[in-house]
Amino acid sequence: MDYFLEIEAHFAARRGTPFILSAKDWALMRKWHEEEIPLPIVIEAIDSVFEKNETSGRRKVISSLSYCRHAVKELWDARRDLYVGGSEVTPEVSPESRLDALAQRIPEPFASRVRDLARERSVPRIEQSLMEIEREMIDALITDDLRRDIASTLGDTSKLDPKIRARTEEANLRRLVRERFDLPRLTLFG
Repeated sequence: MDYFLEIEAHFAARRGTPFILSAKDWALMRKWHEEEIPLPIVIEAIDSVFEKNETSGRRKVISSLSYCRHAVKELWDARRDLYVGGSEVTPEVSPESRLDALAQRIPEPFASRVRDLARERSVPRIEQSLMEIEREMIDALITDDLRRDIASTLGDTSKLDPKIRARTEEANLRRLVRERFDLPRLTLFG
């Protein structure tokens, strides 16, 4: 479920508003998940769509993940070889400097764990470990005050389906933790 929450939170953050994804958006995320498209690829593609929109001068409203589907496909097609193949795949350049840069921006004990990944030779395993560390770090930083801030920001959500409300609150909570603590996305490709 973290895969979906992270995409939802990131999309809402890029839109700049709390946002509930449509059934069509959820179907698209499920498709990406079933195709085993890594989360960092999806996040980077979403960023590229918003960045192109922000610099184009037209500034159209991006109201659905569907606007990002082509960018996700193109980026996945370009990077698939780095992920597929498991332990045989090694990065073209040592990931050590990127891991060190990430570690400098996050608190201990998570920073040490990120630095330790430099010994790993598999990009997919490094990326998977980075996702796990990121999830644990965000979970460790969540406080009751942050939960109250999110409840206040979202307003009355009592009419939402309980599952949708919980998902929306969780996605926005993760986004808020990232913003408050200025946390980078933990990925080799950011």
